[in-house]
Amino acid sequence: MAQVGAILILWKPENRDKLPFFMGIKRVRYRRPVYAGDVVEIEARVKRLRSRMGELEGFARVNGRIVVDGAMTFALGHAGTRTDG
Repeated sequence: MAQVGAILILWKPENRDKLPFFMGIKRVRYRRPVYAGDVVEIEARVKRLRSRMGELEGFARVNGRIVVDGAMTFALGHAGTRTDG
C-alpha cells in the first residue's frame, strides 16, 4: 500500500522531483490470509497532503474481500544528485 501511495503522490507534476519517505503506520488490520497464487488488488487514497507531509489510507483485496487496511504517514523530500568519490 505504501508503494501504491507513493506512485499516487508522484503522479502530480509538482511532486515529480520529490521523494516520499515512509514515516509510520496507523490502524493496520490484517483481516484474512493471502496465499501464493492469489491476485491482490491494492488501492490507496490521499487523506491529507501539505507541502512536506501527508497521510494516506489504503486497502488490499483478494477476490473482492479486504485482506488488509490501514493508514500511513509520509514526508516529501527533494531528490538530490549524489556523487561518490
